[in-house]
Amino acid sequence: MENNNQQEKSKNDVSVEARKYVDNLVRNGELEQDNDSEMMLPPWYNAELCKIGQEQYFNYRFVITGGMLAGLIAVFAIPSILKVLISTKQSGTPITAYKRYVRTILHTICWHSHPFVPGSKSWQSLEMVRKAHLRSSKQSTRKNTGIISQKDLALTQFGFIGFLSLDAANVGITDPKYFEGTVHLWRTIGYMLGMSDEFNLCTESWETTKPRLLLIREEFYKPALENTTPEFLEMTKALINGLWAHLPTLTVGSFLFFTKRMAKCEGYEFFDSDFPNGKRIEGKKQHYDSLSMMDKFTVSYGLFLSDRLHKYTIVRKYINFRTWLNFKISEYLPLLAIIMFGVKAAYVKIFFGSKPNELHID
Repeated sequence: MENNNQQEKSKNDVSVEARKYVDNLVRNGELEQDNDSEMMLPPWYNAELCKIGQEQYFNYRFVITGGMLAGLIAVFAIPSILKVLISTKQSGTPITAYKRYVRTILHTICWHSHPFVPGSKSWQSLEMVRKAHLRSSKQSTRKNTGIISQKDLALTQFGFIGFLSLDAANVGITDPKYFEGTVHLWRTIGYMLGMSDEFNLCTESWETTKPRLLLIREEFYKPALENTTPEFLEMTKALINGLWAHLPTLTVGSFLFFTKRMAKCEGYEFFDSDFPNGKRIEGKKQHYDSLSMMDKFTVSYGLFLSDRLHKYTIVRKYINFRTWLNFKISEYLPLLAIIMFGVKAAYVKIFFGSKPNELHID
């Protein structure tokens, strides 16, 4: 009985801490931005744990890629982030969205592939992204459309890890190494991109990070995605139509459905287990019913792979290989992008050899 009381007390303490974190993020996080200090590793950095976090990307590449893409779409629903993105004029058309978000994918792969030591590719990549954030924030300030605040950075951090981590069990991810390693990796990335520990969404453990993720999803992303704007839809269409050249299975309707389902928006349930009591509510309107036949196929096929088959090692290895192969084809012979955007725009690189591509640090 005493142990149960201690566990319950511990859970309550964690929930209270998460509540304080979110309240502080709302109250003070939107007033502060990156202080432009020299980039360095955090004092609490653990190289071994960070490496474990990097390995998880390659263990679960297919579902992590899908979760991150849903996160990229979801951040468009956050007004402060959307204003900055619109002001930079680098995401509003298929060609600009293609170049910007292929670079995002390349940076993300880089962060999972190289050690975090000064001069390494991951270090140089983070420096490029941080410069881009600072420049975009200054540009947006001049236009009086806001700053890239600590709050925005935390919400973007959620976009990279929040949706999949909270739904990991649904796709067969139960290994504690995934949760602890991923949290430490993205806590480190956040710190190096200018986030203070006070506003960093990731903590020293999964146990204390999870309640923060739950609150962010419930209080920011769910209501934002249930009440989207025309600008949100315009940016989403540009992103999907641009990245179609990189991932030709993408459709606007299907990925909006995926994203809103991961945010737990009402009417975007698919399996019975998606409903609060685990049972489908008869007569309740489902947005799946209004999708086109192509969108319905993409949703059904995608969720069948992720939520039903991904737990099997042989299937997971196969679809991870397919995802890797698709990236390699896009890197060396992006035929669809060449046809859509031309040769010059189709080849997106963040490095020339071992040197940063300074022409493309936005």
